[in-house]
Amino acid sequence: MQVISAKDMTPDLTAPGVDILAAWSPVSPPSGIQGDKRSVKYNIITGTSMSCPHTTGAAAYVKTFHPDWSPSAIKSALMTTAFLMNATKNPDGEFAYGAGQINPVKAINPGLIYDAYEDDYVKML
Repeated sequence: MQVISAKDMTPDLTAPGVDILAAWSPVSPPSGIQGDKRSVKYNIITGTSMSCPHTTGAAAYVKTFHPDWSPSAIKSALMTTAFLMNATKNPDGEFAYGAGQINPVKAINPGLIYDAYEDDYVKML
């Protein structure tokens, strides 16, 4: 039986996710500390919960230009046009950053995309 650890998982893409100004529920304290009575409409947040909307928005942006593209074609376009990340501080960067940081504008016209369908995934299994 194959054991999979967190070390085996790598991201396909990287998106902005640090210090993102985002909508915030006014009933939730901005500090996350119980007893904090402040109420704000926006907060600066960090994490995958912030990078996921950026990636989703980029995919939707590409889809508006190519409504006939499948999800795998859009993913391919985003991956092949991503900004390469700098590996000077992390020589193993490709395992940390995947294809790089998304570049939605370049993804509109990637040149070449790899499109995979359900049958392709089943054959791979």
